[in-house]
Amino acid sequence: MKASTKAALISALIFPGLGHLFLRPARALRGLLFMAPAALVASYIVRQVLSVSLQVLGDLNSGALAADPGAIMARLDAAGSPADNWMVLLGMLCWVGAIADALWLGRRNGD
Repeated sequence: MKASTKAALISALIFPGLGHLFLRPARALRGLLFMAPAALVASYIVRQVLSVSLQVLGDLNSGALAADPGAIMARLDAAGSPADNWMVLLGMLCWVGAIADALWLGRRNGD
């Protein structure tokens, strides 16, 4: 398997930007351009999910929210914000960009 393909798979399946480290450690800074925003997006999403989960569990335990799947789904749908959508889009762009850049760098270097 070509190094560019391995790098793209690493970026696709593990974390964006890690494939750049596989290609050449000198490309670590370029990989960080993908890793840093992706890590920020991942931490934001995890924080939001935990916050909403704790709120829903608190409402379920207090009786403010019925233990009905439809009511729980409506509560979860109402908890989303436009910032959440933008962060997911940014994460997806980082992921796809890291894959494409790893393939491009590998093929440019003759792999």
